Amino acid sequence: MLCSKLNDCSGKYKWARGQMKVHVGWPMCNPVYIHLFIWWISLGLILVLFSAGPVSAQRNPIVDQIIIEGNTAIDSERIRSLMINKSGGLIRKNRLNFSDLIGDLEAIENVYRNSGFLDVRARQFQNPNGVDHVLLRIVIDEGPRYTVKKVNLIGFNHLEAAEIRRNLLTREGQSYFRLLAAADKRNIQALANRNALLDVRIDMKPESNPIDHSITLNFFIVEGEPIRVGEIQVRGLQKTQRYVVIRELEIKPGDLYDNNKLARSQTRLFQTGLFRSARMEPIRNDSSSTTRDLLVSVTELPSGEFSFGGGFASVERFRASYSLAYRNWLGRAITIGTNGQISELLQQVDAGVSQPWLFETRTTGTLRGFFTRRNRISHIEREIGIAISASREISRAFRGQSIYTLKQVKILSLSDSLTHILQSDSVADSLRSRREGSLTQVILYDTRDDILSPSTGFLGQIQVNIASPLLGSSSQNKNSTLTLSALIRKYIPIQNFPDFATSFSISYVRALGHGFIPLDKILYAGGDRSVRGFSIDQIGQPEGGAIAVSSQNEIRISLSGVVLAGFIDWGGVGKTVGSFDLDDIQVGLGGGLRVTSPIGLIRGDIGFHNKGDLDNQLTTLYDRIFFYFGLGQAF
Repeated sequence: MLCSKLNDCSGKYKWARGQMKVHVGWPMCNPVYIHLFIWWISLGLILVLFSAGPVSAQRNPIVDQIIIEGNTAIDSERIRSLMINKSGGLIRKNRLNFSDLIGDLEAIENVYRNSGFLDVRARQFQNPNGVDHVLLRIVIDEGPRYTVKKVNLIGFNHLEAAEIRRNLLTREGQSYFRLLAAADKRNIQALANRNALLDVRIDMKPESNPIDHSITLNFFIVEGEPIRVGEIQVRGLQKTQRYVVIRELEIKPGDLYDNNKLARSQTRLFQTGLFRSARMEPIRNDSSSTTRDLLVSVTELPSGEFSFGGGFASVERFRASYSLAYRNWLGRAITIGTNGQISELLQQVDAGVSQPWLFETRTTGTLRGFFTRRNRISHIEREIGIAISASREISRAFRGQSIYTLKQVKILSLSDSLTHILQSDSVADSLRSRREGSLTQVILYDTRDDILSPSTGFLGQIQVNIASPLLGSSSQNKNSTLTLSALIRKYIPIQNFPDFATSFSISYVRALGHGFIPLDKILYAGGDRSVRGFSIDQIGQPEGGAIAVSSQNEIRISLSGVVLAGFIDWGGVGKTVGSFDLDDIQVGLGGGLRVTSPIGLIRGDIGFHNKGDLDNQLTTLYDRIFFYFGLGQAF
């Protein structure tokens, strides 16, 4: 049938127009060839089937267990953690990967060599454990541990060998660790950089002695000459004056290059708030000159800034705030701006100007005007005035600030319980409506890692305020006052345990010259910044006191972007120092949630207190529960 459908099965040659066309005949027209063709196809299929069987059978075996033998210096679990090959469990079966096994042995040997076992050898053996299963044995021949016989410092001139040896991690007579030797090389490099040896080259060559199993560690150095700063070039400025950058640098032309000074200078540039990036590097040249120009490359941030926010709390109800600032007026890093906030308890607006380099020193001067209205439980305070301040960074952690304030104070809407205090025959009206001039001195010590959401560090602050007619206060009736306050906060991260944070504050106010303490200076406690679980200024009502003590204590549990917190706060107010005792202490407790967001850490707390002297008979549990919201940690 097949051949009958083929046209011209026989082979023949034909000539057409001078060309030869070859017609190849169809050999399968013969039945013999057809049978041979079918036979070869069948044989090929059989061979494919037989070859497929061994491929399936030759799969890598399953590793039931990895056994470590011969190890004494490094424990077995540590060695297993280095391996890519793992043993299987009840559900998951891990097959042996031979290419990874080679890398596993090399990783084990490298860890041993880093620990001084230079002659180590790791081998593997596979013991059958049933069909398609093996026990993988890793046999380690640790060999002797090499010790450091001597450390040679060769080629040092400007650097002192004694100083280098004091900082070496590799010590003679101790075990040899390659990682420590590498760290020593980096430390020598850092020391050379601090001494302006920018062209230094350091080579490290360990020499092993297999006879006594010792190492002689040699450091070869080519120091070059110390390099000094030439001209300072600044690139990237668009609107900022060049001198604004230069004055923040701790390194000047003619100084030796010092990496520590360069790092501190870079930090100061970031602290101005004017730059997104700042990079400093010496400009290389081909000459043998010992002076190189310093290139400072910066990228400026937008000068204008506007922000606003809002929230709700059980005491303040709805509240809102805004801030508007321009940080680089005239290109001189002068900041002008205004900010304010409003809620049922506080309405505040202020505006001012700040100069970061007052009198060509690292002193920040600020002039601002303000209006404030506080709605307290017992009265309303209204203030309007101006303040002049000078702030100076004493060190990286210490800062001092002096503030002179002149304001007009008015006391409104006294409660019935306080009306008898301000009788005209006993207390002057100037305590209700007066002009006050005061001087405040603040000393701050701050090592916190983050201002809004600290997790480690310490904060200490002492503040002294004195108001007197000599400073501009109303001269009648001797209404001079002295106010002292201290604050301590400590943040303690604990490994494998919730972090702990604690805060303690104490305040004291005293009338001078046999005068009276104005109502706006009388002390109270309570609220999210004092003692949670109470309303703002609830502790000490109705008359307040001359001394107030409070403490906030919190544990914080971090869970991938969310922080759970539990707190116990306590505090009290005493009318006088002598009358203050433990009966005045009130305790609040509760918990909260902190969530990381694009605008920062959002905080929500709920606190309550047990029914006590501050509550009446009709006070319910709901009346003793308070909600607090804000940005950043409570303290």
